[in-house]
Amino acid sequence: MFSEQEIARLVALHDKIEAGKEHQYAAPTYRDRPALVEMERILFSNNEETADVLGEKIAVLRYLSGCYDEMCRTGVSLKFHNKLIETHARLFSLEDYGDEDKELLEEDFYNAVKARNLYIRDDCPDLVSLMEGVLPKTKIEELSVSVIKRCGYLPKNDPVELTEEYLSVIDEVEEKIDRTMTTGICHEYWGLKALYLEEKGIVWRSPAVLNPGVMFD
Repeated sequence: MFSEQEIARLVALHDKIEAGKEHQYAAPTYRDRPALVEMERILFSNNEETADVLGEKIAVLRYLSGCYDEMCRTGVSLKFHNKLIETHARLFSLEDYGDEDKELLEEDFYNAVKARNLYIRDDCPDLVSLMEGVLPKTKIEELSVSVIKRCGYLPKNDPVELTEEYLSVIDEVEEKIDRTMTTGICHEYWGLKALYLEEKGIVWRSPAVLNPGVMFD
């Protein structure tokens, strides 16, 4: 089990991140990275495989993957999505899921497949294999097809965002953007981001560059 101190710390870190948001639907920012990293450290320091611990891990993994998705850090969120689906499979082998748990599992699977398809087409055979026997085959196919179809309509993003080089500097870059940006316009943000990443030796193409003819405001 997680200790009382660990649970209290996880709750405190969660509340700190949520309290720092400008509004209810705002994404975490680079300022929240230390708290997210600490949550990850606490999570992976526990190697127990009991149903209670796995259930607690699922809640933390869901939060971490969601935070990094909202921060557009798919290169980071992928590992949490993958671990989340793996943990679901292990927990399901220990206890039956109720209707509410299955709905959350379906949502987690959908989000994991979506994260894998934001940059390149991926049928996610590893995730599908983990869910065989957990979700009905028809439901797995339905969710997978729905995600891939939806991602086909989304604007393209630069795959460089998945690289370690990009991920190692993006917090520093976003902090610099935060200090210098004068408007809330996406085009100014993208221009500064491309400039500061170029200073780090990284060529990054904005959604406006990758999606000619699409209007962004």
